[in-house]
Amino acid sequence: MLTGPLALLRHPWTAAAMLAALALCAVAIENLAFTDALMGTTYHRAQAVWLVIGLCSAGVVAAVDPVYVRRLASVGYLALVVLLALVLVVGREINYSRRWIEIGPMNLQPSEFMKLSVILVLADLFDQRRATAPWRLRDLWRPAVVLAIPVVLINLEPDLGTSIVVAAIGGSILLYEGVRGRSLALLAVAAVVAVAVAWETGAIRSYQKGRAEAWYQAIVEEDDDPKPTARRTQAEQALWAVGSGQQTGRSDDQAKNSILRHLPFVHTDFALAPFAARFGLFGTLGLFAAYFVVAAWGLRLADRATDRFDALLAVGVSALIFWQFFINAGMVIGLLPVVGITLPLISYGGSSVLTVLVGLGFLVNIALRRRTRAG
Repeated sequence: MLTGPLALLRHPWTAAAMLAALALCAVAIENLAFTDALMGTTYHRAQAVWLVIGLCSAGVVAAVDPVYVRRLASVGYLALVVLLALVLVVGREINYSRRWIEIGPMNLQPSEFMKLSVILVLADLFDQRRATAPWRLRDLWRPAVVLAIPVVLINLEPDLGTSIVVAAIGGSILLYEGVRGRSLALLAVAAVVAVAVAWETGAIRSYQKGRAEAWYQAIVEEDDDPKPTARRTQAEQALWAVGSGQQTGRSDDQAKNSILRHLPFVHTDFALAPFAARFGLFGTLGLFAAYFVVAAWGLRLADRATDRFDALLAVGVSALIFWQFFINAGMVIGLLPVVGITLPLISYGGSSVLTVLVGLGFLVNIALRRRTRAG
C-alpha cells in the first residue's frame, strides 16, 4: 500500500499529471539530443542537469509550509524587479535582447522567475481582501501595478513573449477571482489601446512588427512552392517541418536532411517542430494531451481547495503552463505570430525549466495538504 507522499498516486488525476510531467522531461532530453546531433551542440546535457535541479527544488517546495512562502512573496517580487532593472543595464545580450544575468557559468533569466513571483503576490493580495462581490475597476489598482511593472520592464529587454505570458497569468487569476462585466470590458478596451499605442510609439520593436506582418501575410497570401528553401520566415519553415511529419512522423535522417537544417532555434523557441516532424500528428497530439493533463490537474486542485490562497496559486500555475504552451505551439503551427517563447520543460533553458518545476512543486504541496486535511 502506498503511504506518505506516495499516497497521492492513488488519485488518478494526480498520478496522471505527475506521469505527464515526467514524460515531458524525458521528451525534453530526447528532443534536445536529436537537435544537438543536428547542430553539433551538447544542450541536452545541460538540460538534464537543470531538470535534476528543478525536480529537487520542486521536492523542497512541496514540503515547505506555504506560510513562509507568503511571507517572502513581496520581498522576492521586489528583488526580482531590481534584477529586471539591472538586466537592462548589465545583462548579457543574446540575439539583440538583454534578458540574462551571468552568475559564474550560469545565465539566469529573472523574467522567468517573475512569473511565479507575480502568481504568489497576486494570490496573497486577493486572499487578503476577501471581496463579497465582483471586483470593480477602481479596486484593481494594486494588482494592476503588480502586473504592470514587470510587464513593462520585461518588454524593454525586449521580450514580448514573456511579457504577454505574465499579463495572461494575471488576467487568468483576475477572471477566476471575479470581476464585473463592465470593468472587464473597460480592461479589454484599455489593452487594445495600449497595444495600438505601443505599436505607434515604437515600444513594439520593428522586428516584432515584422513578425506580426509576416504572420498576417502568410494568412492572406497563398504559397504553392513546396520546397523548404523557398520559405521566407521562421514561421513558414516551422509550419513546413510540422506538416512534414504527417500522421506518424519521419525518420531522424529524413528530418535532419530535408527539413530541419533550414530552421533556426530548434532547441529553444521552435523545439516543437523537430518533435512533430519525427513523431507526426499522433505524437504531437499526445504531447498536447500531456500539457492538458498537467494544467487541468492544477485547475482541479483549485476547484477543490479549501484555502483561497491555494486556489489562486493553483490557477496561476495552471495559467503559466497553459498560456506558455499555447503561445509557443500557436506560433510554431502558424496560428499566432512569432514572439519568442519557450515550450514548457521541452525547450532548452534552465530558468524556464526551474520555474515550471517549482510551480509544479507548489501544486504537489497543495495536493499533499489537502490529503492531510481530508485524512
